[in-house]
Amino acid sequence: MRLLTTLAALIATDAAAAPNVVTDIAPVHALVSEVMGGVGSPTLLLPANADAHHYTMRPSDGQVLADADLVIWVGAGLTPWLEAPLDALAPDAEKLTLLLSEGWTPRELHDGDDHDHGVIDPHAWLDPAVANAWLGAIAVALGAADPENAETYAENAEQAAVSNVELRLSIAGDMEAVAGRGVIWPHDAYGYFADAFGVTGLGAILNSDASAPGPAHIAELRELTQSGDVVCVLLDTEVSSSWGPVLVEGTNVKIQQIDPVGADIPLGVGFYPALISQLADQISECLRP
Repeated sequence: MRLLTTLAALIATDAAAAPNVVTDIAPVHALVSEVMGGVGSPTLLLPANADAHHYTMRPSDGQVLADADLVIWVGAGLTPWLEAPLDALAPDAEKLTLLLSEGWTPRELHDGDDHDHGVIDPHAWLDPAVANAWLGAIAVALGAADPENAETYAENAEQAAVSNVELRLSIAGDMEAVAGRGVIWPHDAYGYFADAFGVTGLGAILNSDASAPGPAHIAELRELTQSGDVVCVLLDTEVSSSWGPVLVEGTNVKIQQIDPVGADIPLGVGFYPALISQLADQISECLRP
């Protein structure tokens, strides 16, 4: 009995040693889960199907932030509403802002976009190469917060990065079959994916912050779909499904729903490759003749 009690105490001590890590969105939660494997698990602040741009915090979310030792988030470019609560509710927590991390090249948004995000496109997790840079930054932040497990975090990040390299190469090869076939994106948030896998984006229904399009912009997109250069209009949860039929009326252009945050994918280890693979499958299906 004394041995069992001692073992239970040791297990409890190990579990308590892991820092209380809070992440903002499901893709970031997935990357942190990979790095923390075998040590602990992060907490997800936003539900997987929430609108990251315009989320309204609940009282329980405030408590989650208040309890955090380390907050890992994309940055105010994606969730501008989170910046002030982080300062007010988690003043003593360490913060890792992934958009400010090193080792990757941020993508600038198109000139003339009217949005709240500044000039950097925040949707960078859609390129596995960027995700790999973020894995490294996450491992460093976790190692600083929990030095005893720093080696495990570094090894986990390295293993996940190797898998992401293989994932990127595999998807790039598959996407070659539909190269040059034009799409209209749901909103200006898929540039990292397009650059990584050679997808020809010819326009977007919404700006990067998902603000509603005006009549003139819809008219321009209608001209594109009727020009013959576009073969697919992509929609996601931030775009009203009614826009698809409006844009493709009188054409043979296909419509496809896509999901950049994996709302239906189980959280945790394995989420990230499943997300990128699913997105690639959804887009390539629409682009095929």
